[in-house]
Formats: sequence, structure tokens, C-alpha cells
Amino acid sequence: MAIDLSSDLTILILRIAVIVLLYLFLFSLVVMIQGELRAESSLRQSGAPRARLIVLEPGSSALAVGHSFGLDSVTRLGRSEDNGVVLDDNFVSAAHALVVLRDGRWWLRDVGSTNGTLVNGKLVDEDVPLNDGDELQVGQVRLRLVS
Repeated sequence: MAIDLSSDLTILILRIAVIVLLYLFLFSLVVMIQGELRAESSLRQSGAPRARLIVLEPGSSALAVGHSFGLDSVTRLGRSEDNGVVLDDNFVSAAHALVVLRDGRWWLRDVGSTNGTLVNGKLVDEDVPLNDGDELQVGQVRLRLVS
């Protein structure tokens, strides 16, 4: 009977330890999310550079020349409706590229698209810094960054 009591106590202690670890994990997750939200909020309040992409050439998409897309600190471009900038061109991948605000500067990354992404006519194969007025080509759609 002493063996049963000892094993029951061990199982109880292990269960309590798992529950404590689970709560610690959830608490750290909440703290991390709050920190990210505060950083995002301070970026917006500090007047961090807001930029937009303006359509120069719509390709086979239904977009109009001059249409403007506002950029968030992380904006996905692609054909899928899940993207921040939806480009319904036949040569655009579902998840095509990513525009990210990092250290006060805009960067572009191709995320494994089939047809590639170009900046000022050059194929992107790594993170590329963007400047005001740069031309991006995603599929057959040409866009201009205005910051």
C-alpha cells in the first residue's frame, strides 16, 4: 500500500508541474503579444513612415492604373485573398512577396514565387531595401513605392 501512495503522490506532483508549466507558457505568450502590440502602437503614434504602392501597370489584373495600396509594417503581396495587397494577375503567385518596415526603412523579400519579383528591373533573390519611387514588378503588375 505504501507503493501505491508513493506512486499516486508522484503522479499528482507531475500533473501539477505540467499545469504550472502550461500556465507559465501562456503567461509568457501573453506578455510577448502585449509587447508586440505596444511596439506596433508606438510605431503608429510616432509618425513612422507610412507608404503606399501605386499601380503603374495592372498586367492581366482588374486593377486600375493609379490604384493605391496602403502598407502596414508587414504587408504580403500575392494572388490569394489572405494578402494585404491582392494582385489577381495570372503571373502572380498566391504568396508572392513581402514588404516589411524594419528600422525605419522599407524592405522587399520574394517569398518563393514562381515568376520572381523585380525591383527597378532587377530580380530579387534576398531582402532588398526600398527607396521612395522604386518600381516593383510582381508578375505582370508594376507598382511604385511612395513613402
